[in-house]
Amino acid sequence: MRVASLFTLITAVAISGCSIKQNVSPATLSAELAPEICMIPALNLRAGFTSAYQASLMEKGFRTRLMAPGSSPDRCALATTFIGRWGWDLALYMKHADIRVYEQGRQVGQAEYDARWGGGRLDKFISAEEKIAELTGQLFPNGAVGLGRVPAPVPADGAAPLSREAYRQQQLQRLMDEGLSYEEYQHRYRQLMND
Repeated sequence: MRVASLFTLITAVAISGCSIKQNVSPATLSAELAPEICMIPALNLRAGFTSAYQASLMEKGFRTRLMAPGSSPDRCALATTFIGRWGWDLALYMKHADIRVYEQGRQVGQAEYDARWGGGRLDKFISAEEKIAELTGQLFPNGAVGLGRVPAPVPADGAAPLSREAYRQQQLQRLMDEGLSYEEYQHRYRQLMND
């Protein structure tokens, strides 16, 4: 009886020391970025990780461009690096994933899943594709929505930015003041109204 209690206690302590962690810091992106993201996989990464992550990014509205492993994130306005490691414990499972997002070479978000200390936990046997989709969703909660917007012009005097309509009115007044021919005025007017 005493040996069984001791074994149960040791087993409980060993299992409670095992942990699976997931931490996500959502990416904060500037609105003027184009919704294109460069994907930089780790060297020797399983192809399934890359395709699952690419599909998740495309579902979030991003255009993707696959770069060579080890490329520098500062080569693109928006880039992501990703690492995935697998382990064997009666079956193959994803034991670690680290996805980072960079804007102009500066890290602006990270998602990490870590089951390396999962030990005897059975919940480490997850679907890697579903976990990658989950991490992508948490990393980009708004997806590519709102990206690609050009900021409103700021007047030279430092006043508040002009609304789009006020900016057009200002440009229209400049056109009238330039003394253009009728044809040139019509051409530039159409350009202004189509912007």
